[in-house]
Amino acid sequence: MNVQKVAEISRISKAEKWPYPKTFNSLKEAGVESYRTQVSNHELTYTGGGKNWIEKTMSDHDAISVANTFSRSDVVQAIQKHTLEKTSYDSFLQGIAAAGVVCYIVDMVRREISYQGVNAGESHVEKVPQF
Repeated sequence: MNVQKVAEISRISKAEKWPYPKTFNSLKEAGVESYRTQVSNHELTYTGGGKNWIEKTMSDHDAISVANTFSRSDVVQAIQKHTLEKTSYDSFLQGIAAAGVVCYIVDMVRREISYQGVNAGESHVEKVPQF
């Protein structure tokens, strides 16, 4: 995994508001095999080629409160809203946090995103569309 390239993709994709499949493909090309996003503090842990790189983009005072109850239908609604209305990434995080998502894990090989609740078995999986 090329950490410098991953950092650059992260910065540019947010600034230019890339569609997610473009960001996904670029990260995969940079050697990312998976990554995990902690919703409350937006800490991302990228993994690839035996390396990990942690990116923290939010200060502690900007922490997002995550609902205690997981709602799969609210997760789907937040994803659709973000996709269709092209809402900001921060709005997307607020939406999935309100639906009880504590983290999401992206599997680059399977092209899947698993949105996880606080309790075992609370999850929703989405396929990443081709770009």
